Amino acid sequence: MRQTRNEDTRESGERRIIGLMAGATHPNPETQRDPTRETSRALRVDVRSTTVVFRVIRGELSVGLPIVRRADDAAERGVPTVAPNERVEGFGLDTAAQLAASLAVPARDIVRIEHAGVRAVRTGTGAPSVDNQTLYVVSWAIARPLAAAAGTAQSVEAEEVFVPIASIDAHGALHPSAKTLVACAFEAFLDATLADALTRRLLPRHVLFRKTDGFAGRSPYEDLLGMHAAPARADASGASHGDLPVPIFVGLLPDPFPLSALREFYEHLLGAALDRGNFRRQFQEIVSSGPVKALPIFERGVPHRAGQLFTFDRSAWNRFATTKA
Repeated sequence: MRQTRNEDTRESGERRIIGLMAGATHPNPETQRDPTRETSRALRVDVRSTTVVFRVIRGELSVGLPIVRRADDAAERGVPTVAPNERVEGFGLDTAAQLAASLAVPARDIVRIEHAGVRAVRTGTGAPSVDNQTLYVVSWAIARPLAAAAGTAQSVEAEEVFVPIASIDAHGALHPSAKTLVACAFEAFLDATLADALTRRLLPRHVLFRKTDGFAGRSPYEDLLGMHAAPARADASGASHGDLPVPIFVGLLPDPFPLSALREFYEHLLGAALDRGNFRRQFQEIVSSGPVKALPIFERGVPHRAGQLFTFDRSAWNRFATTKA
């Protein structure tokens, strides 16, 4: 009996919320009673957690867009989405975001998930008097690159799910709502990439100024995703308590990595050529400060001169990130 009463109370509360929303559309009672006026519509909102996974595939920054089936059974690419379930303990938005990411890549390959923002998407109408909208809580995640020794089946599976951002429109039209979610995640991903201390010391000042102060054209991928100039942010680092978030490339690039892979990552992301000599000198200063360690090993099996390999030192990162340049 108690459970039934609780359900009745919850249902009546939902009816009150919908009724208030409908009343807010036409606050004048006379307007509501006038049959010649537009009929007031209730707003029903569903909440979903969606995670956009970024991964480097064959040297290209790619996004996880698994093929999904629409209501009419047509196939299209979409952003992984999971609905939180309040009836299951611990199955809130964070858990839903992790499960959504695992729809694009195995959970063991996910190295970082962060909140990006919230987007509302109209999903059509149900009953004639009800507007349906979905509120997407958007997160972005980064996944480890495929190991060089990855099997053929694993590589094919990854390439079927992940689409290079540079050619996102060449893989079939992406639904506008899905592109909106990817753009939201990419904006936060780009902010985080440019906000860490290592990136801000490594890139030339004129590049950082143009890419981090709200200017248009921060990345060539923005046009592909239909993004506009983003307003400047007070703090996009996401660092407030405890350990500072590590640079984005730590999860995206292989470990260890050659210097050329790091330089090419920034060049592709920002659409800006970086002087190799200056980039190397700045990088060596960072190596001498501790957060990146040079290893006594070199690339193998490459068609060019083998480069030295480096690894990220987490133990020295906090000290470096909090030291003024």
